[in-house]
Amino acid sequence: MDQNYQPYQTEQFYQAPPVKKNASYFRAKARAALKHCYGYAILAFLLASLLGGITSGGTTFSFGNTSTGDTNVNFSKVEVEQILEAETPKEMWNQFVEILPEEVKLVATVVAVVIVVALILALAFSIFVGSPVKLGYQRYCLNVMDGNGKDLSVLFRYFKRGAYGKSIGLNILYGLLMFAVSLPLLGVMLAVVFPAAIKVLLEGGNSPTNESIIGFILSILLLIAVGIVTSIVELVLQYRYAYCFMILAEYPEMRVVDAFRNSASLMKGKKFRLFCLQFSFIGWILLAACCTCGIGMLFLSPYIQTANAAFYDDITNRAAARETEFPSLNPDDYVVE
Repeated sequence: MDQNYQPYQTEQFYQAPPVKKNASYFRAKARAALKHCYGYAILAFLLASLLGGITSGGTTFSFGNTSTGDTNVNFSKVEVEQILEAETPKEMWNQFVEILPEEVKLVATVVAVVIVVALILALAFSIFVGSPVKLGYQRYCLNVMDGNGKDLSVLFRYFKRGAYGKSIGLNILYGLLMFAVSLPLLGVMLAVVFPAAIKVLLEGGNSPTNESIIGFILSILLLIAVGIVTSIVELVLQYRYAYCFMILAEYPEMRVVDAFRNSASLMKGKKFRLFCLQFSFIGWILLAACCTCGIGMLFLSPYIQTANAAFYDDITNRAAARETEFPSLNPDDYVVE
C-alpha cells in the first residue's frame, strides 16, 4: 500500500475557541441585560434598599481634684483602686457603675433604652419586611437576565403564604450564622480589650504603669489578629452561601436548609471567580463613593447586582434548564457534553 495514502475525510468540523468567562465577560452580560431597563433597575434597587432588601457631646472623665467643670465626673484614688483590683470584667464594670453620679446614670439609662428600642424596631423591620423583599430583588435580578427587567411587582412576590415564612427563616439563619462567626471577636473585646482600656484610662491621672500600657498594646494586637481570622472565615462563608437567597427566590418550593446546601454545592471551586468579579468593580466603587459623595452607588449597585446574577445564570446553566420540562435543582445536571 502506498505510504502516502490517507483515508478520505468526509466531514470536517470547525470548533470555535471557548469563550473566556472572566470578570469582563460577566460585566458585559450585565450591561447587555440592563441596556433596555437600566432606569427600572435603579428604581428596583432603591425600593429594595429602602425596604431592607439589600444584604452610630460626651462626658469628660477626670481623676483626683484636677477637674473644675460641672460636666466632669471625679473619681477618688480609693475608687480607682477598687476598680483596678476587680478580678473580672464584670466586677470592674459593676464597680465603675456604682461610683457614677445619679444624674449620669439616669442619662445613660435613657440613652441606652432609646438605642435598644431603635435597634429592636430596625431588626424587626429588616426581618419581617426586608426578608421577602430580599428574595424579590434577587428574583428581579434574574428577570433582568431573562429580559424582563421592567416588572417591579416581583419585589413583593414573596409576601405570600409559604414563601414569606421561608424568606424570614433564611434571613434569620443567615444572620445567626454571621453573628456566630463574630462571637470570638466580640469576646476578645469584652474580656481582654475592655479591661485593659479601663485600667489605662483610670490610671491616666496618676501616670499609667508600664505593665498596664503593655497589657493594652497586647490586647489590641490580639484583637487585630482575631479580627483578621474572623474576617477571613466570614468572607469564606459569605461566598459559600452567596446564592442561597437567589436559589430560594428561583425555587420557592425548596426548603431553607436545602437553599444553603445548594449554594454551598454550587460555589465549590467558584468562590475565587466570584471574588474576582466583585473585586473588578473596586475602581468604580471608589469613584462613586469618593467623587459623588456616595450618590453614584445608586447607579453602580444595579450593575454590580446584575453582574452577580449573570455569574449565577452561567454557573447554573439556566439556559439549558429552561429548555427542559422539569428543571433539576442540581447544577451538575446541566453540564453540556
